[in-house]
Amino acid sequence: MTDVPAGALAAIRVLDLSSRLSGAFCARQLGDLGADVVVLETPSGHALRQEPPFLHEGRGEERSLLHAYANFNKRSVRLDLDDERRAALTARADVVVVSSRGHLEAIRPHVRRDAVLVAVTAYGLTGDLADAPGNDLTAYARSGWAAINGFQGQPPLKGSSNQVGYLSGTLAACGALAALVERRKSGEGQTVDVSETEALTITAGPTLLMTSYEGRDPVRQVADIFSGPVPAEDGHVSITFSRAHFWRDAMNALGLERLAEDPRYLDPWTRRQHRAELAPQIEAKVAERDRWGLFEHLGLLRCVSGVVLDMSDLAENPHLRERGVQENLVVDGEEVEILGAPYKMTATPWGLRRDPPRLGQHTDEVLTEWLSEVPT
Repeated sequence: MTDVPAGALAAIRVLDLSSRLSGAFCARQLGDLGADVVVLETPSGHALRQEPPFLHEGRGEERSLLHAYANFNKRSVRLDLDDERRAALTARADVVVVSSRGHLEAIRPHVRRDAVLVAVTAYGLTGDLADAPGNDLTAYARSGWAAINGFQGQPPLKGSSNQVGYLSGTLAACGALAALVERRKSGEGQTVDVSETEALTITAGPTLLMTSYEGRDPVRQVADIFSGPVPAEDGHVSITFSRAHFWRDAMNALGLERLAEDPRYLDPWTRRQHRAELAPQIEAKVAERDRWGLFEHLGLLRCVSGVVLDMSDLAENPHLRERGVQENLVVDGEEVEILGAPYKMTATPWGLRRDPPRLGQHTDEVLTEWLSEVPT
């Protein structure tokens, strides 16, 4: 990993004091861009070290794949909670990431005036819920996403695990970057306050606006070809009929020429009015086709469609491999393949610079480097 070019944040020091995935993922993204990120752990280790999935199902502080994914590109320092060197490290950091209001206030006296404080918490630093506990489930519930997710006639449905942490962690990293840019002008730091629940809520913006202005709650999806994936012979596919030529060409490809030429169905709103009669006919034809063959056939006709990929499909996906997205991490001595670079940069690229650290692996190294300097 020594051949990875220096990143855009090569001169920035980040101290990760987080205990949640959102904070850890925020700090890791700064490390992806070249910052020197130190995760400061207690003797028992970061909370994510105890979170599944584990390498070969074996628990252990070095075997959590969630920890490995959220904490690579970092160095680990292990110190007791009452160790005075914790405050000294805080005073040397350009960015400090925390996961609670109480922790933020406790470290504030030790933070440099020009440092950026990033707090990624369940509900934010202010308001009645500022100190309330929360997680993925509560964020989906309180953001409105559980209410609009799922199908008609079914209970509210939360999204997949950890997505709230990844989303809010990414927004926190954006806030930290903006604060670092502003610091170059003012010489002052600031606090970046990110609520996990609010981060998810803003992604429901159009639906919330519709409710506010039209005075009605949205109707959940119907489980058919017009709303989402449907079964093919060997998996699931999605097909888009938004434009008239998409509809016509897709119907012809499926052997439904009568539907393709019926002028009533060239309009998408009319099709939806007749979805109860149209959907079963289309789905029956899709079920007779293999998913990749149908995808390639529709692709030649410039029809928009997609194959539903499971995790094993993703691991072998030729497009991702051609793009060079796969990276290899060493987790507890074993090489594990992950999806890495989320973007491409020509001058200061994203980089996998460090494998996930063992607990306390860099304690002496970091203490020597960081504490040998007099804080400004």
